[in-house]
Amino acid sequence: MNMPIGVLCNCATVVLGGLLGTAFGKHLKAEMKETLTVVFGLVAIANGVVSVIKVQAMPPVVMAVIAGAFLGEILSLERRVKSGLHGVLAHLPINTSSLDMNEYVTIVAIFCASGFGIYGVLMEGMSGDPSILFSKSVMDLFTALIFAGAMGVAVSLIAGLQLVIFLVLFFLAKLVVPLTTPELLNDFMACGGVLTIAAGLRVSKIKNVPLTNLLPSLIFVMPLSSVWASIF
Repeated sequence: MNMPIGVLCNCATVVLGGLLGTAFGKHLKAEMKETLTVVFGLVAIANGVVSVIKVQAMPPVVMAVIAGAFLGEILSLERRVKSGLHGVLAHLPINTSSLDMNEYVTIVAIFCASGFGIYGVLMEGMSGDPSILFSKSVMDLFTALIFAGAMGVAVSLIAGLQLVIFLVLFFLAKLVVPLTTPELLNDFMACGGVLTIAAGLRVSKIKNVPLTNLLPSLIFVMPLSSVWASIF
């Protein structure tokens, strides 16, 4: 059985980046932190665009995002996730008084539910190739470092949730990936790219997109893409 080397590396970089940001963030001026946050948002948008252009068929991706947003709004996922995370952090011996929960939820979604990350986990679980997750690890290291400068050690704690989600996906990969095709995976990446763009808009404070409410899109995109391919 393949070892989840990429998964462990990715989670470790989130911990490391969070700790470094917590330790040295206090030495950065507020203006510098704000600039770095905006820059990260722009980089996230650029990464999202790169993922979207890999799309095989855009209509099922659009339908998936719409269906996912509809379901997310009905279930109030954004509110529930925010409330759940706040409850967990409240029981930990850390200071969360200055924590912006909107930004925190955004970072949790970027680390744990990006299309790029999920795709990388599935590929490593199926083929044993961790290269995609190694690339994500580099990005997550600096992402965690930047946001930990403002949010503190709470950023490092996200690695625990990330590890649980990624390990589940890793061990399910051998069941999931054989049922897919390169075209379906491209559409999945494109859908994840749309969510990454939404995250970038939110982080940069351009538009407060309810990112968590869009996450069900990742569930819908492959079935819709498969149906679309069989018809057209």
